[in-house]
Amino acid sequence: MKFRPIFVDNTGQELTEHGTDDFPMSMDKQLVSQEHCANVPHWHYEVQIAVVTEGSVMFETPLGSFFVEKGEGIFINSGCPHEIKQTDDENSVYVCVNFNPKMISEGTNSLIRRYYVDPLLTSNDMEVIHLNSTPWHKEICGLLLRMAEIDEAQSYGYEIELKALLCKIWLRLLTNNRGIIENSAPVTFADKQRIRALRQYIHKNYMERISLSDISSAVHISKGECCRIFSRIMHTTPFRYLINYRIAQSLKMLSTTNMSIAEIAQQNGFGSSSYYTECFRKEMNCRPMEYRRHAADSRIRQEKLTTKV
Repeated sequence: MKFRPIFVDNTGQELTEHGTDDFPMSMDKQLVSQEHCANVPHWHYEVQIAVVTEGSVMFETPLGSFFVEKGEGIFINSGCPHEIKQTDDENSVYVCVNFNPKMISEGTNSLIRRYYVDPLLTSNDMEVIHLNSTPWHKEICGLLLRMAEIDEAQSYGYEIELKALLCKIWLRLLTNNRGIIENSAPVTFADKQRIRALRQYIHKNYMERISLSDISSAVHISKGECCRIFSRIMHTTPFRYLINYRIAQSLKMLSTTNMSIAEIAQQNGFGSSSYYTECFRKEMNCRPMEYRRHAADSRIRQEKLTTKV
């Protein structure tokens, strides 16, 4: 397992990749004291389940703060905003699985998707679960820790083992919350699917010149409907989302490369460095070079702290 820094766009969506298109899940070992882990409000389409293995971790969510101690875990549903906060335990660690729901069921029209995945994903009462008390809570934590061991070893066929254990965890969530799931008034999942496809198109093509027609055509809807979906779910416009995503991608290049501002602008779909700088200043309240200097200073301070330790 490896540490994955949390990078987000202007909407708070996490940009970190979790798995691949053909195996959309990742097992991560998060060190809370590391840069880009704590104090980064974010959300993601993937479902997350975490278990604290060292110290303690505070998970901030719309439903409140959850103080998760060693051996305890937390379930965070798709699309639920959350933030990691460091506690008095300076060396806290948690392991987590982040997975696309299609790991449980393939195909949008499958029986499993219809009866056992969508109802949990869209339940208003299944946003967050603190896994800290009952036997089934402890069983899920144990299954997740077993997944971490399997992912670490990566023996032949380990992906099948991971999926089998993940399905077992999902079943425990379903069977122990059936009444809540069935009685909860769900939000529409169709819009979630559409906005996901629209974002995916932008994420794959942001380096090119793309128009509203290109974006809407990607999922065979009108330009008006495309704008309405972005407004309804993301509270922004397709164009603004595109600009924000391009800027978010450029942050990595500013922080980790010596590429010129003009090269970064071109790599991220901006027509010129002046237009890139203008958009960057509006969103980040500073110029690209100012952000680069700040990132370099932060990195030097972190290296000095690491050396002292």
